[in-house]
Amino acid sequence: MSFAEYETSLQNGRPIRLYQFQRGPLKWGYTSADRNITHQSVTFRAIEGGVSDDGIRQTEDAQADTLTLTVPALLDVAQMYRVIAPGQTVYVTIFDLHYGDNGFLVIWMGQIAGVKFKSLTIAEIQCQNLSASLERTGLRKVWSRNCPHHIYDQSCQAKRADYRFDGIIDRIDAVSIGIAVAAIKPDRWFAGGYIEWTSQYGLEQRGIESHTNDLLTIFGGTFGLANGQALAIYAGCDRLFDTCKVKFNNTLNYGGAPYMPGKSPFDGTPVF
Repeated sequence: MSFAEYETSLQNGRPIRLYQFQRGPLKWGYTSADRNITHQSVTFRAIEGGVSDDGIRQTEDAQADTLTLTVPALLDVAQMYRVIAPGQTVYVTIFDLHYGDNGFLVIWMGQIAGVKFKSLTIAEIQCQNLSASLERTGLRKVWSRNCPHHIYDQSCQAKRADYRFDGIIDRIDAVSIGIAVAAIKPDRWFAGGYIEWTSQYGLEQRGIESHTNDLLTIFGGTFGLANGQALAIYAGCDRLFDTCKVKFNNTLNYGGAPYMPGKSPFDGTPVF
Protein backbone atom coordinates (compact mmCIF):
# COMPACT_ATOMS: atom_id res chain seq x y z
CA MET A 1 0.00 0.00 0.00
CA SER A 2 1.12 3.56 -0.67
CA PHE A 3 1.37 6.28 1.97
CA ALA A 4 -1.82 7.88 0.63
CA GLU A 5 -3.68 4.58 0.91
CA TYR A 6 -2.58 4.16 4.52
CA GLU A 7 -3.66 7.74 5.25
CA THR A 8 -7.17 7.16 3.92
CA SER A 9 -7.61 3.63 5.26
CA LEU A 10 -10.01 3.15 8.17
CA GLN A 11 -8.31 -0.01 9.46
CA ASN A 12 -4.78 -0.35 8.05
CA GLY A 13 -3.30 2.99 9.05
CA ARG A 14 -0.73 2.97 11.86
CA PRO A 15 0.32 6.62 12.03
CA ILE A 16 3.63 7.68 13.59
CA ARG A 17 5.03 11.18 13.96
CA LEU A 18 8.79 11.77 14.02
CA TYR A 19 10.47 14.93 15.38
CA GLN A 20 13.98 15.67 14.16
CA PHE A 21 16.14 18.44 15.65
CA GLN A 22 19.37 19.47 13.94
CA ARG A 23 22.11 21.79 15.13
CA GLY A 24 24.99 21.94 12.68
CA PRO A 25 26.03 18.31 12.02
CA LEU A 26 24.29 17.00 15.17
CA LYS A 27 20.83 15.42 14.97
CA TRP A 28 18.38 14.31 17.65
CA GLY A 29 15.31 12.25 16.82
CA TYR A 30 12.22 11.49 18.92
CA THR A 31 8.97 9.75 18.09
CA SER A 32 5.39 9.59 19.29
CA ALA A 33 5.51 5.79 18.91
CA ASP A 34 5.99 3.32 21.75
CA ARG A 35 9.26 2.02 20.27
CA ASN A 36 12.34 3.37 18.52
CA ILE A 37 11.94 4.04 14.79
CA THR A 38 14.79 4.25 12.26
CA HIS A 39 14.15 6.68 9.42
CA GLN A 40 16.69 8.01 6.89
CA SER A 41 19.57 6.54 8.96
CA VAL A 42 18.42 8.43 12.08
CA THR A 43 17.10 6.59 15.14
CA PHE A 44 14.04 8.35 16.53
CA ARG A 45 13.78 7.41 20.20
CA ALA A 46 10.63 6.65 22.13
CA ILE A 47 11.09 8.48 25.43
CA GLU A 48 9.37 8.29 28.78
CA GLY A 49 6.74 11.00 28.95
CA GLY A 50 6.55 11.13 25.16
CA VAL A 51 6.59 14.02 22.69
CA SER A 52 3.44 15.78 21.51
CA ASP A 53 2.48 18.94 19.66
CA ASP A 54 -0.51 21.29 19.70
CA GLY A 55 -1.33 20.83 16.05
CA ILE A 56 0.06 22.17 12.79
CA ARG A 57 -1.59 25.34 11.50
CA GLN A 58 -1.13 27.30 8.30
CA THR A 59 -2.58 30.80 8.44
CA GLU A 60 -1.41 34.24 7.37
CA ASP A 61 -0.24 35.03 10.90
CA ALA A 62 3.24 33.75 11.81
CA GLN A 63 2.52 34.07 15.54
CA ALA A 64 -0.65 32.00 15.24
CA ASP A 65 1.30 29.35 13.35
CA THR A 66 3.79 28.87 16.19
CA LEU A 67 4.04 25.16 16.95
CA THR A 68 4.46 24.11 20.59
CA LEU A 69 6.03 20.77 21.42
CA THR A 70 5.53 19.34 24.91
CA VAL A 71 8.54 17.29 26.00
CA PRO A 72 10.22 16.04 29.19
CA ALA A 73 12.25 18.85 30.76
CA LEU A 74 15.40 16.72 30.81
CA LEU A 75 15.35 16.21 27.05
CA ASP A 76 18.73 17.12 25.49
CA VAL A 77 17.20 19.66 23.12
CA ALA A 78 15.36 21.44 25.93
CA GLN A 79 18.42 21.47 28.18
CA MET A 80 20.37 23.45 25.57
CA TYR A 81 18.06 26.38 26.40
CA ARG A 82 18.05 25.94 30.18
CA VAL A 83 20.08 29.10 30.92
CA ILE A 84 21.01 30.78 27.63
CA ALA A 85 20.10 30.02 24.03
CA PRO A 86 22.77 28.16 22.04
CA GLY A 87 25.00 29.97 19.60
CA GLN A 88 23.62 28.08 16.61
CA THR A 89 20.10 27.75 15.24
CA VAL A 90 18.34 24.46 15.99
CA TYR A 91 16.18 23.38 13.05
CA VAL A 92 13.08 21.22 13.39
CA THR A 93 11.66 18.78 10.82
CA ILE A 94 8.52 16.74 11.43
CA PHE A 95 7.72 13.57 9.46
CA ASP A 96 4.45 11.65 9.26
CA LEU A 97 4.54 7.99 8.28
CA HIS A 98 2.90 4.66 9.01
CA TYR A 99 4.55 1.85 10.91
CA GLY A 100 5.87 -0.80 8.53
CA ASP A 101 5.63 1.43 5.46
CA ASN A 102 8.53 3.17 3.67
CA GLY A 103 6.44 6.11 2.52
CA PHE A 104 6.53 9.35 4.49
CA LEU A 105 5.60 13.01 4.31
CA VAL A 106 7.50 16.04 5.59
CA ILE A 107 4.66 17.99 7.15
CA TRP A 108 6.50 20.81 8.93
CA MET A 109 9.89 22.55 8.86
CA GLY A 110 11.13 25.39 11.00
CA GLN A 111 13.36 26.29 13.90
CA ILE A 112 13.25 26.61 17.68
CA ALA A 113 12.28 30.10 18.83
CA GLY A 114 12.50 29.41 22.57
CA VAL A 115 11.87 26.95 25.39
CA LYS A 116 9.66 27.38 28.46
CA PHE A 117 10.15 25.14 31.47
CA LYS A 118 6.61 24.73 32.80
CA SER A 119 7.64 22.55 35.74
CA LEU A 120 10.49 20.36 36.94
CA THR A 121 9.39 17.63 34.55
CA ILE A 122 7.77 19.36 31.56
CA ALA A 123 9.10 21.82 28.99
CA GLU A 124 7.43 23.49 26.02
CA ILE A 125 9.47 24.10 22.86
CA GLN A 126 8.15 26.96 20.72
CA CYS A 127 8.91 26.49 17.03
CA GLN A 128 8.46 28.91 14.14
CA ASN A 129 8.07 27.72 10.57
CA LEU A 130 10.46 28.85 7.86
CA SER A 131 7.96 31.33 6.39
CA ALA A 132 8.02 33.33 9.65
CA SER A 133 11.50 34.62 8.82
CA LEU A 134 10.21 35.96 5.50
CA GLU A 135 7.66 38.13 7.31
CA ARG A 136 10.25 40.01 9.35
CA THR A 137 11.12 43.53 8.32
CA GLY A 138 14.53 43.42 6.69
CA LEU A 139 17.38 45.70 7.70
CA ARG A 140 17.95 48.53 5.26
CA LYS A 141 21.44 49.90 4.68
CA VAL A 142 21.52 53.60 5.49
CA TRP A 143 24.18 56.27 5.16
CA SER A 144 26.30 56.49 8.29
CA ARG A 145 29.87 57.20 9.26
CA ASN A 146 30.17 53.86 11.04
CA CYS A 147 30.43 50.60 9.13
CA PRO A 148 27.19 48.55 9.13
CA HIS A 149 28.87 45.21 8.37
CA HIS A 150 29.21 42.35 10.83
CA ILE A 151 32.87 41.63 11.40
CA TYR A 152 34.22 38.74 9.28
CA ASP A 153 30.99 38.41 7.25
CA GLN A 154 30.81 38.31 3.45
CA SER A 155 30.60 42.10 3.26
CA CYS A 156 33.41 42.80 5.72
CA GLN A 157 35.68 40.07 4.28
CA ALA A 158 38.31 40.46 7.03
CA LYS A 159 40.11 37.13 7.36
CA ARG A 160 38.81 35.63 10.57
CA ALA A 161 41.67 33.17 10.96
CA ASP A 162 44.21 36.02 11.09
CA TYR A 163 42.57 37.45 14.22
CA ARG A 164 42.09 34.24 16.18
CA PHE A 165 43.95 33.63 19.44
CA ASP A 166 43.79 30.36 21.38
CA GLY A 167 44.10 30.25 25.14
CA ILE A 168 42.99 28.68 28.40
CA ILE A 169 40.71 30.22 31.02
CA ASP A 170 42.71 30.83 34.20
CA ARG A 171 39.97 32.48 36.26
CA ILE A 172 36.25 32.91 35.91
CA ASP A 173 33.23 34.51 37.56
CA ALA A 174 29.61 34.91 36.51
CA VAL A 175 30.25 37.59 33.86
CA SER A 176 33.93 37.51 32.87
CA ILE A 177 36.90 35.26 32.22
CA GLY A 178 40.63 35.70 32.57
CA ILE A 179 42.74 34.41 29.71
CA ALA A 180 46.45 35.21 29.49
CA VAL A 181 46.62 35.44 25.70
CA ALA A 182 44.30 38.48 25.78
CA ALA A 183 46.99 40.50 27.57
CA ILE A 184 49.27 40.46 24.51
CA LYS A 185 46.95 42.98 22.84
CA PRO A 186 46.04 46.47 24.07
CA ASP A 187 42.84 47.09 26.03
CA ARG A 188 39.60 46.97 23.99
CA TRP A 189 41.28 44.96 21.20
CA PHE A 190 38.85 42.08 21.67
CA ALA A 191 35.79 44.20 22.59
CA GLY A 192 33.11 43.63 19.98
CA GLY A 193 34.62 40.26 19.07
CA TYR A 194 33.61 36.89 20.45
CA ILE A 195 34.79 33.70 22.09
CA GLU A 196 34.27 30.27 20.56
CA TRP A 197 34.43 26.74 21.91
CA THR A 198 32.91 23.31 21.34
CA SER A 199 30.43 21.99 23.90
CA GLN A 200 28.68 18.63 24.06
CA TYR A 201 25.94 20.15 21.89
CA GLY A 202 28.19 21.64 19.21
CA LEU A 203 29.87 24.96 18.42
CA GLU A 204 29.22 27.78 20.90
CA GLN A 205 29.91 31.48 20.39
CA ARG A 206 29.42 34.37 22.79
CA GLY A 207 30.14 38.08 22.31
CA ILE A 208 32.83 40.01 24.16
CA GLU A 209 31.49 43.18 25.81
CA SER A 210 34.77 44.62 27.10
CA HIS A 211 38.47 43.81 27.30
CA THR A 212 40.92 45.04 29.92
CA ASN A 213 44.39 43.47 30.16
CA ASP A 214 43.69 39.71 30.34
CA LEU A 215 40.04 40.08 31.44
CA LEU A 216 37.14 39.62 29.01
CA THR A 217 33.56 40.48 30.01
CA ILE A 218 31.16 38.20 28.16
CA PHE A 219 27.64 38.96 26.90
CA GLY A 220 25.22 36.47 28.42
CA GLY A 221 27.56 35.48 31.24
CA THR A 222 29.91 32.54 31.56
CA PHE A 223 27.46 29.64 31.86
CA GLY A 224 28.96 26.60 30.11
CA LEU A 225 32.54 27.74 30.68
CA ALA A 226 34.97 26.44 33.29
CA ASN A 227 38.37 27.23 34.72
CA GLY A 228 41.08 25.50 32.69
CA GLN A 229 38.92 25.26 29.56
CA ALA A 230 40.49 25.92 26.16
CA LEU A 231 38.77 28.31 23.74
CA ALA A 232 39.43 30.72 20.88
CA ILE A 233 38.97 34.49 21.01
CA TYR A 234 38.51 36.74 18.00
CA ALA A 235 39.36 40.42 17.70
CA GLY A 236 36.50 42.89 17.74
CA CYS A 237 35.74 46.02 15.77
CA ASP A 238 34.18 49.36 16.80
CA ARG A 239 33.13 49.99 13.14
CA LEU A 240 35.24 53.16 12.80
CA PHE A 241 37.22 53.92 9.65
CA ASP A 242 40.53 54.33 11.48
CA THR A 243 40.08 50.95 13.15
CA CYS A 244 39.35 49.33 9.80
CA LYS A 245 42.47 50.94 8.35
CA VAL A 246 44.98 50.41 11.15
CA LYS A 247 43.77 47.22 12.79
CA PHE A 248 42.39 45.23 9.86
CA ASN A 249 43.88 46.91 6.75
CA ASN A 250 40.45 46.46 5.21
CA THR A 251 39.32 49.92 4.09
CA LEU A 252 38.34 48.68 0.62
CA ASN A 253 35.45 46.83 2.27
CA TYR A 254 34.52 49.58 4.74
CA GLY A 255 30.74 50.00 4.53
CA GLY A 256 30.36 53.44 6.13
CA ALA A 257 30.79 56.96 4.79
CA PRO A 258 33.43 58.46 7.15
CA TYR A 259 33.52 61.83 5.37
CA MET A 260 29.77 62.36 5.30
CA PRO A 261 28.98 66.02 6.16
CA GLY A 262 27.53 66.78 9.56
CA LYS A 263 24.66 68.86 8.16
CA SER A 264 21.59 67.06 6.82
CA PRO A 265 19.84 68.31 3.65
CA PHE A 266 16.55 67.29 5.24
CA ASP A 267 16.67 69.36 8.44
CA GLY A 268 14.48 72.14 7.00
CA THR A 269 17.24 74.65 6.31
CA PRO A 270 16.96 75.94 2.68
CA VAL A 271 20.73 76.33 2.34
CA PHE A 272 22.80 73.14 2.46
